[in-house]
Amino acid sequence: MTWETEVTDDRGGARADAPDPAFDAARSALARDGRVVVIGPWGAGKTTLARRLAVAGVADGRTLLRVTGVEGDVADPGGGLAQLLSGDVAGHARGLTGARREVLERLANPTGRQVEVPGPAAARSAVTALLGAIEPGALLVVDGVQWLDAFSADVLGYALRTLPAGRLTVVATERESGRPRSAVRLVGAHAPYVAPAPLDVTETAGLLAGHGLPGRWAATVDRLCGGHRLLTSLACTSLAALPVSERRGIAASAVLRDAAGEWLETLPRPVRRTLAVAALAHRPSLSLLSRAGCADAEEHLARARRAGVLRDGPAGELDFQGALLASAAARAGGPGEREELHRALAAAVLDPAHRARHHALVRRRPDRAAAEDTERAACSARDGGDRALAAELFLLAAGLTPADRPEPRLRRITAAAREAAAASRTDLARQAVEAVTEAAVEPARHVAVLLALIDSHGQALAELEPLFHRCRQLAGEDAGLLAGIELRTAIAANISHEEPDRALRAAARAAELARAGGQPALRAAALTMRARMERVLGVPDAARTVDEALALGVPVQEYGIRNSAQYLAARHEVFDDRLPLARRRLLELLAIAERDGDPEDLVDLWRSLSEVDARLGSCGRALEWADRALAHSAAHGLSPGPAWYTAALAQSAGGSLRRGVAAGRARRPGVPGGGGRPVPRAQPVGRGLCAAPHGRRGGRGRDLRGGGPSRRGPTGGRSEHVPLAAGRRGGPDGRRAHGPGGVAVGPGRGRAGDPGAGAGHGGRPGPCPGRAAGPRGQGRRGGRVFRGGRRGLPERGAAP
Repeated sequence: MTWETEVTDDRGGARADAPDPAFDAARSALARDGRVVVIGPWGAGKTTLARRLAVAGVADGRTLLRVTGVEGDVADPGGGLAQLLSGDVAGHARGLTGARREVLERLANPTGRQVEVPGPAAARSAVTALLGAIEPGALLVVDGVQWLDAFSADVLGYALRTLPAGRLTVVATERESGRPRSAVRLVGAHAPYVAPAPLDVTETAGLLAGHGLPGRWAATVDRLCGGHRLLTSLACTSLAALPVSERRGIAASAVLRDAAGEWLETLPRPVRRTLAVAALAHRPSLSLLSRAGCADAEEHLARARRAGVLRDGPAGELDFQGALLASAAARAGGPGEREELHRALAAAVLDPAHRARHHALVRRRPDRAAAEDTERAACSARDGGDRALAAELFLLAAGLTPADRPEPRLRRITAAAREAAAASRTDLARQAVEAVTEAAVEPARHVAVLLALIDSHGQALAELEPLFHRCRQLAGEDAGLLAGIELRTAIAANISHEEPDRALRAAARAAELARAGGQPALRAAALTMRARMERVLGVPDAARTVDEALALGVPVQEYGIRNSAQYLAARHEVFDDRLPLARRRLLELLAIAERDGDPEDLVDLWRSLSEVDARLGSCGRALEWADRALAHSAAHGLSPGPAWYTAALAQSAGGSLRRGVAAGRARRPGVPGGGGRPVPRAQPVGRGLCAAPHGRRGGRGRDLRGGGPSRRGPTGGRSEHVPLAAGRRGGPDGRRAHGPGGVAVGPGRGRAGDPGAGAGHGGRPGPCPGRAAGPRGQGRRGGRVFRGGRRGLPERGAAP
């Protein structure tokens, strides 16, 4: 059977012009060797790649033949040949001798094959003659070669070895990781092989865009699916089919659960049991699994790696290929089996907090002592920086609290919501909201939990207006509660709706309400947000507003380092070209972040230091900071867009222009950037940004976002600004302009656009060629949700 009428260039939503190294390598191997094996685990995209190769073969004029194997075919001698001969290929047998035609008829006839299969020699001779008669040549695609029976593999392999080069080319797909195994029977031991690479976040964003979904969801989908092509495609399809209001329960999709379970079903049951133990453990390791009773853990883990289910994490730890697989592995057994595994893990884990978690998960009834033990473990996890574990433990403690102790139960629920917000665990925050909704709680507590749910969404605030409305209803006239709501309204207006004027008004209201409500920490947060918006809009009061926030003396850890007035003050020093002072302040904050911060704090500080060092001429250090930001973003599943942007700047300053352009191009439309919306187009970021520091310019300034004329800056002159976070009014926290040669001009260093307004150092270009406007400040993005500090964003009335 041929594929001419069936095959399409189906790349699962990828752009047709996007490079595909696996496809290019396979095409080269076919041209050079006449054979190639496509390997990979279940759902890795092997068949899709084989179809693309088939499309290319048909375009080259080859006759396309195929054999598709399924489990069980391996026990059917000659079954693969029967499938091959059942199609149009039989029409090429007219010129063969009668004996060979008779052999082919017997091979193609299932009834005849059950009676008597022709001998290997006769079958080899007939099939080789048939395939050799196809002009100008044949392309045979064997999909699922691991299920091809031995007789068919021998006959087809003989034909491939015998026919002249170019007469028969073979593409075989095999469910295997590492090197081909079963395909050796068909194409030999030294055949070239390729493996489709997992999707990266950029490609995932492209798939989302192809389904009409926001690219900012790419990081979440990538964490769930681990770049697995089939699971990612199913996730996009499932999300697109849901109403907008329900597009957050990706992991709950029945289609995805079934697909992940099908992948696991490719492994034997003993291996799946070991994987269940690994999925239920927080940090699985070979030694932990052995202590938990998995005697053959090493062999089972090796089998799971070959199947693509497991991979090595950034630090060499065991890691599932996506959270969906881990969830499916944990749910593989029934409740009774899971309880048994939790007991085994409770006896095996060394960390007291995790031991408490396993003990709590096997209890079915409220128990005051167990609840108190679990709460102590939650506090320990929180103090140790594991906010997600702390949130889960606080929820478990609340569930174990007897009904006649409502106050401890509500205290634990509120603490769980706060930790879930800090960890960006919307699922756990929703559980906390459901728990307080069941109980009759005072408005302050209810609002605190609802605000934590809002915070847990990070920058995805566009669709949360019903939550804001509910919070306002509950808050009534309480100034402290309304201040927290208004602050988040300001963040949403800036990040999700691109309305800096409205964001400024909301931040100002939040500051006044916090003052009236006696909430100094909340007032400092609101003033910081107000200062951001003032700088974005060119309001001259920004510096005084920052000083007012700093004067409140709120510790930098109180509501997140990157959201603090101290960090904003350092950023303003950067914008105003007071670079040595900015560097000193950033290093002081970095020391705190390394002890008390979260991953985003570190990434933001490293990015800022990269910008400062590049502009000071320390380009080697700038590259090092940028590399750290990229690696940390990847290791912790953060949006890569901001780190890519910094990498583009650092590379253009002191590295490779080619790598700088590549980093800029990585930020495709729809890839989540600093704000909650798509970042600027790849061409201006990759070409315009990196070209400016290297002296490419022509005529008057061009807007680096869209190639159009640059906009008028706050000083009234013509300014050329870098879209630090895609703000429609210019760069955040004050727009930087380009003087001669693309050198950055800071506010206060002369009129933007004046020829002599130089670089901020006497009008001279800095020593580093990358002295262009650095990565975005905190205005457009930061409005970033205030979370991640030691206590999170303070909200009036929160329980201690």
